Amino acid sequence: MDWTTLIRPELEPMRAYQPGLRGSEVRERAGVERVLKLSSNEHPAGPFPIALQAIAAVAPHLNRYPDGSCRALRGRLSAHWGVDERFISVTNGSNELLRLIAQAVVRPGDEIVYAWPSFVVYPMVASMFAAKPVAVPLTADQRHDLPAMLAAITGRTRIVFLCNPNNPTGTIYDRDEFEAFLAAVPAHVLLVLDEAYFEFVTDGAYPDGLGYFDGERPVVVTRTFSKMYSLAGLRVGYGFMPEPLVSAVDKLREPFNVNTVGQIAASYSLGDQAEVLRRREENQEQKTYLYSCFDRLGIRYVESHTNFVYFMTERPVEVFEALLGHGVIARDFGNAPALRLGVGTPQDTATCVAAFQEIVGRLGSI
Repeated sequence: MDWTTLIRPELEPMRAYQPGLRGSEVRERAGVERVLKLSSNEHPAGPFPIALQAIAAVAPHLNRYPDGSCRALRGRLSAHWGVDERFISVTNGSNELLRLIAQAVVRPGDEIVYAWPSFVVYPMVASMFAAKPVAVPLTADQRHDLPAMLAAITGRTRIVFLCNPNNPTGTIYDRDEFEAFLAAVPAHVLLVLDEAYFEFVTDGAYPDGLGYFDGERPVVVTRTFSKMYSLAGLRVGYGFMPEPLVSAVDKLREPFNVNTVGQIAASYSLGDQAEVLRRREENQEQKTYLYSCFDRLGIRYVESHTNFVYFMTERPVEVFEALLGHGVIARDFGNAPALRLGVGTPQDTATCVAAFQEIVGRLGSI
């Protein structure tokens, strides 16, 4: 069988998403017992206690299909954010929503503009639908270059993805920058504001995308329960979109695309904002601890508005392997001169600090 006659040739240059190493792989590879998986930006704590109670309560009823419209969760999101539920879509993680938006909007030959490095899904969805990916380099300080992104927009541009805070650098663009950009974006462009990490932000200059959503202009805000709410294993994302786009996404998504357990856990998690604030504060404390270590050891890094830190290294492969030797899984980017390290518990941070001290002491610098 010649599979090239069946499989779309446009998929040939694409690379499947590569998740970080699993703990079991590292135990076998590095010969260490305790492994810290800090490569996927997962919150180190488990789901909120109230979510765990809700999961236990719904478990006996999993013989039934989920609520296909996620009506109850959409209602909770509507009440929580003050946005009519007709503008809300819930999907199997925000990744699915990004893909469905592109599938609904992009035609072959269209262009999708995004910053780079940023979330790897953006060029992936462009390639999926035969669009041209247009990557605009970040500034020297690892931030979105919004004027350059504006200049990259053409008559063929269909979507602009803005990841704020940005993954993998953890940087943000501020309110003034964004408002100037928003005022200049042509009307034919759909602006997708990917805010997967917005709950971690403490900077008052951060432009909360929901403040610019009115249900009329072509602006989408996407968010997730995978990060702050620790529901990565259940895959629940959501977005605020104009009604015609919600309707289009509903036509494209899988029936029952968000499982019952995920819907219930997400819904109850929204009720514990005190835990959100506690986690945000603890995250800030652990980042400060990491920064002090990096400053002391001469490691260059980017101040982060997220639950991970992007740090520079001229020997990324060697440093990645050295961290594995200490049971620490960072995120590598091939030969790019940087690694990304998730923020863990206080014990995790202490382990990372000790690892960096040993590595720099042995290598002289990284």
